Amino acid sequence: MREKIKSNKTIALVSNTSWSLYNFRLGLIRHLKSRGFRIVVIAPKDAFTAKLIAEGIDYKEVEIFNYGTNPLNEIKLIFHLIQLYKEIKPDLIFHYTIKPNIYGSIAARYCRIPSIIITTGLGHLFEFKNWMVRTITLFLYRIACHLSKESWFLNSNDLDVFVYKLIVKKSKTLILKSEGIDLEWFSPGSSKKNSNKTVFLFAGRLLLDKGILHYCDAAEIIKKRHSNVEFNVLGFVDQSNPNSIAYEYLLQWQKKKLIKYLGETTDVRPYLINCDCLVFPSFYREGVSRVLMEASAMERPIITTDNVGCREVVDHGINGLLIPTKNVPELVDAMEEFVKMNKSDREIMGKAGRRKMAREFDEKIVFAVYDQAISRYLENYEPGNKVINVNNG
Repeated sequence: MREKIKSNKTIALVSNTSWSLYNFRLGLIRHLKSRGFRIVVIAPKDAFTAKLIAEGIDYKEVEIFNYGTNPLNEIKLIFHLIQLYKEIKPDLIFHYTIKPNIYGSIAARYCRIPSIIITTGLGHLFEFKNWMVRTITLFLYRIACHLSKESWFLNSNDLDVFVYKLIVKKSKTLILKSEGIDLEWFSPGSSKKNSNKTVFLFAGRLLLDKGILHYCDAAEIIKKRHSNVEFNVLGFVDQSNPNSIAYEYLLQWQKKKLIKYLGETTDVRPYLINCDCLVFPSFYREGVSRVLMEASAMERPIITTDNVGCREVVDHGINGLLIPTKNVPELVDAMEEFVKMNKSDREIMGKAGRRKMAREFDEKIVFAVYDQAISRYLENYEPGNKVINVNNG
């Protein structure tokens, strides 16, 4: 085990939700704390704020209107971040998601603190219906990329888009291959209870562009052909998101007995253990889908789309099946193929998934990238690994 560094250095992590910091970056936070850093997280309060504080992490609240476009709120956010950065005096800041990336980078430069942008997926960045909002957002993102020291992306497609649109110089970019997966926490565990049923699971936010409607349309077709297939849905309805489904959909699907809704959870593992295959027909611009990595790490085959942020996790026919986006017939065919697959082939596919996660997405690989970045901006920090060039895209 590495010794803690002799340092009073502070690193801040800024995101648009406490939920994302806890669920996606808790391992990173623990790693950085073990290396001797004081860690401060800055995010809005939600159900996961208390969990962060319980970890002994310094927490500062900030109000972020994720889907708002009121310029007064945006200006207030910049000044609030400036105030927090002056109070905390971090030595390095990592920003995540659109608004922290943009306004946090401006605030950090004003306070003369080095910062790094991490674009965790493009989401709806290029899909704003209001052309003026879209134009202003991209203009501000261009400024933010100029002001920050580096801009990281979770996949090469997102990086290429930013470079092509002249938002960022390629020399300042780096690919962080996902946010990593804890292979000890997401271990295979015991197998699903013996059953003749094939159990499919959709897990994620219940958004239209995550493919939940396509999943349920396919379920209706498959159920007419097979009596031994079960379709489960796990996830929350984000009523603040304009692309969220309405609760009425869940009521209708359950009334027709198409799916079984499992509610929300803070621990997806028991649900993955009790399914045969994770289905995630997303056409959202993912960074790298977290739930796909979790399922693969737990040796569950996956069916997902040949879509940015999804295809990176799947070697087609090896640890899962890839289908075109927004294509219910192809999804039905993939599900049919899996239903007819024998137990041995399913197990082989699942084990291949875990090997891929260990080879490409282990969180320790991600920690090394952060360590090397920190060594570029903080004196006397020795990461203990070969330094990666900023532009590895």
